[in-house]
Amino acid sequence: MEHLTVMATVVTSRSGGLQWSGPTLGEVIDLPCDNDGLNEDGLRAASNVPALHFAPLWSDNVASRVANYTAWLADKRPDVMVVDVSAEISMLTRLSGVPQVVMRQHGDRNDAAHASAYAAAHSLLAPFPKMMEDERTPPWVRNKTVYLNGFCRSTNEVDVAPRASCEPLARSTKDIVFLFGRGGDEEVHERLRRAAELLPSHRLLVLGKEADTDRDRDPSNLHYLGWVDDVSTYTDNAEVVVTAAGHNSVMELGSRRRPFIAVAESRPFDEQVRKAEVLQREGLAIGLDRWPSDDAWPSLIVEAKQINVTRWDEVFANDGAQQAAKHINDVACWSLEQRRTPAEISL
Repeated sequence: MEHLTVMATVVTSRSGGLQWSGPTLGEVIDLPCDNDGLNEDGLRAASNVPALHFAPLWSDNVASRVANYTAWLADKRPDVMVVDVSAEISMLTRLSGVPQVVMRQHGDRNDAAHASAYAAAHSLLAPFPKMMEDERTPPWVRNKTVYLNGFCRSTNEVDVAPRASCEPLARSTKDIVFLFGRGGDEEVHERLRRAAELLPSHRLLVLGKEADTDRDRDPSNLHYLGWVDDVSTYTDNAEVVVTAAGHNSVMELGSRRRPFIAVAESRPFDEQVRKAEVLQREGLAIGLDRWPSDDAWPSLIVEAKQINVTRWDEVFANDGAQQAAKHINDVACWSLEQRRTPAEISL
C-alpha cells in the first residue's frame, strides 16, 4: 500500500492485529468471517452454486458479512475495489456497481466461479510477469490481465508459529536448506532421513519444522533448526534450497537469486502444481509436482546447482508493487471521472 496515491480502505476478516499501513490508508474494516458460525447441514450446500465457491445456508455470519459489506459500499461508494481471491466478494462488488480489479493466482481457474469473477472485473492483476503465465490460461483472461514484475515481502520468515530458535550452525559451502511452512505430512521426517542418507557430503538444514520423537535415528548430517529469525541467513549461503511451490517462497528465493527446487503441495485448483510447471518450463527452478523418490535426490541437487539464476533478472526487471499501485490509481481516477459524468437514465 505504500505506493498508492489515492485514499485507501482495507476490508478484511480475521485481521488479528495485523498492522496495515500506508501513506493514504484511511481505515480498516473487519467483516464477519464466512468460515465462522456455520450450520452443519448448511455447510453441505456450500458448493452447490457453480458461480460461487462458498455459499453455505443458514449462517448468521455470512448474512452479516454480506449486509455489512454492501452497506459499506453503498455508503462510501469507492471508486475501485481490489478483490483478492473471493468470488463472492467480486459478485457483491459488481452487483453494487463498483468497478473492481481482481487478483489472479496460478492454478486451474477455469471453473464457473473464477470465470464469473474475472468477467466481472474491470481488469486482472497477475503478481508475476507474462513469461510466467500458464499456457492453459484462456486468451480472454490473458487479454484482461495486467502482468507485474516480481515483488515479495520485506521480511524473510518461515510462515509458521514462532518457536524457540536453535543456535546457528557454522556455515558450510555444501548446505542444502529445506524450508517448511504449515504444509508437509506425517511422513516428511522419514523422507528427510532418507534424503540425508543419500547426500552424505551435504549438510541438510531444516527450517520451520522440529525434529520428531525419533530424532535418535536422524543421520548426523540432518539438522532441524525450527523457527529462525532470518531465513536468508541460511538460504543465502546454501548450495540449493528446497521449498514448497507457494508464491511467497518462490518470489523470495527468486529475488535473492537462489537455486532452488520447488515441490508442489496440495492446494485448491492445483495452484502449486501449475506454478511448479511454470518454474520448470522457464528454467527458473526445478519444479516438481510431488515429493521426489528417494534415489532422485543426488541428481536433483546436481541439476539445481546448474540453474541459471540470472533468469530471475527478467522477473524482477521492475518493481511489481509500484506497477500494481499505478494500475489501481489509474482505474480509480478513471472511475471517479466516469461517475462525474451526468448520464443517469432509467430503463
